[in-house]
Amino acid sequence: MDFKEVRQEVASFCHFVYEKGYTQASGGNLSCRVPGTNLFAIKKTAVNMRVMTEKDVLIIDEDGNVVYGDGKPSKEAGFHLGVLKLRTDMNAFIHCHPNYAIALANNDIELPFTSVTVRKVVGHVPYIESAPAGSEELKNYVIEAFRKYPESKGILMKEHGVCAAGVSLEAAYNVVDLIEQTAKQACIQVQIAQSREKFRELFNV
Repeated sequence: MDFKEVRQEVASFCHFVYEKGYTQASGGNLSCRVPGTNLFAIKKTAVNMRVMTEKDVLIIDEDGNVVYGDGKPSKEAGFHLGVLKLRTDMNAFIHCHPNYAIALANNDIELPFTSVTVRKVVGHVPYIESAPAGSEELKNYVIEAFRKYPESKGILMKEHGVCAAGVSLEAAYNVVDLIEQTAKQACIQVQIAQSREKFRELFNV
């Protein structure tokens, strides 16, 4: 079995994440359950998402051991597996580094609700403290956040990005997209609020 379909899907969503500007260089990682098995497909470490191919997607077991493919899994495989084993209602997980979401987390701000869509689709998005990439400490922070907030589909990570879970890779990607665009809307809203009178003066509104 070459797991071709699921590996191609992971590579495709890596491209989507990179092309939206939600990660840089070789940062970020995606994973999902392999349907009908106890295995997971995950991005290989140190590969730029923009140039990912199915060969850069590994199949691992529940302990993180590679069972198909060549290379090492993402150094964040621990929190991918931890969350997907904890949240059995979710089948896919995305971690990336979008700019506005990081800015909110770095200022101790949870994701605000700027629209009815984000309130309904994403819900509460807390933030976690900073920890070194690939560390046991970061893994524990991520898993504990999804344990503490079982209604949450995503979290902000100080100095590190966003994590999102979904019933599919598309659903997880939509959560990432909504989180980052909401963070951007919030930043724009603050800028406008600070210049409200100038807006009224210039545009007669």
